[in-house]
Amino acid sequence: MKVVLNLISALFIAASPFVLYWTLTNHDVAVAAITLIAWVIVRTIPILLSAKKEQRRAALQLPAIALVFALLGWLLDDGMWLLVLPSATQATFGLTFLRSLRTTPLIEHFARMVKADLGAREQAHCRRWTKVWGIYLIVLAALGLVLAGVASLKVWTIYVGILSYVLVGMLFAVEYVVRKISFRDYGRNPLDWLLGKLFPAVRSDVS
Repeated sequence: MKVVLNLISALFIAASPFVLYWTLTNHDVAVAAITLIAWVIVRTIPILLSAKKEQRRAALQLPAIALVFALLGWLLDDGMWLLVLPSATQATFGLTFLRSLRTTPLIEHFARMVKADLGAREQAHCRRWTKVWGIYLIVLAALGLVLAGVASLKVWTIYVGILSYVLVGMLFAVEYVVRKISFRDYGRNPLDWLLGKLFPAVRSDVS
């Protein structure tokens, strides 16, 4: 059930730029803002249902940001506030990565879900890539913000709704390959099999 709710929430996030494009193209800012507010409320339902009690405050952070920008756009009759929302969301994720460097880096937290005991090199890798992810997401958010101000609505929608996800996927792929080559810890999937053939794990001789 939790997986289904998370999937629904992710689909709402992915679809929101196209909802904004359609409403701003075919209607006025008020209609677009009201649609976005309703969109955010519906998207928040699976978050509340799937999040633990102690996690709800953090889980509601992004919906709260969305509601603020939607209300500003409605009250000021300026669609620019609505277009800022995806960049604000992406920047929030980036800052979450960077803030985690004060304690346990976010990527290390995820890594320990798979492998509880991490070596010093693995911890350094997690810290380094947590910083990379934080900066990368903020740069992508800044680019989206620039496009919201200077580009057409169509160009902005293509970037925010498609290209930014491609760029995130590319960095994920780069980190994955770098991690596998660095630590030679391969799984059973086809990519790991190929990397294992190209960069075989070093075996210690047993005397």
